[in-house]
Amino acid sequence: MSLTLIQEVRLLVGDNDPSLPILSDQEYQYFLDKNQSNVRRASLQAAQTILYKLSMKTRQTVDIFDLHGQQAAQNYIQALKLYLKSPELNPVFNGAQGYVGGISREDMQANDSNADNNVIETPLNPAHKSPKTLFDV
Repeated sequence: MSLTLIQEVRLLVGDNDPSLPILSDQEYQYFLDKNQSNVRRASLQAAQTILYKLSMKTRQTVDIFDLHGQQAAQNYIQALKLYLKSPELNPVFNGAQGYVGGISREDMQANDSNADNNVIETPLNPAHKSPKTLFDV
C-alpha cells in the first residue's frame, strides 16, 4: 500500500481518524509545499499546529451532549510533545559529524613539525634539546 505525502504526514502526527481530522488536507499540503515535500519537516510543523489548536479547545457541547475528551487530548498532546522532542528529528543532530584530530601518527607528526603549535617537553621525549649545563646555550 502506497501512501500519499499527506497521508504520511497524517500518520506521523497521529491525525489519521477520517471521522475527526484535526487538520485539513489543505493545511498538510501547505506544510509540504513550504518544506519542499519533506515529510519529516512538514510533520514537525503540523504537530506544532495541532498542539496550538488543541490548546485553544477545552470543552465542547453538542446539542444535549457534553463531550469530555480532556484525557484523550492530554494523552495526544503528550505524544506530540515527545514526537517534537525526538532527537532523531533534530536537524542539528542529523547533520552533525564528529571529527577527532591529532590522534593519528600523521596528525601528530604534522603538529610536531608546525612551529606555530605549542610544544610540551617531557623528560622522556624532549621536543628541543635542552642545554646540559647553564652555560651551554
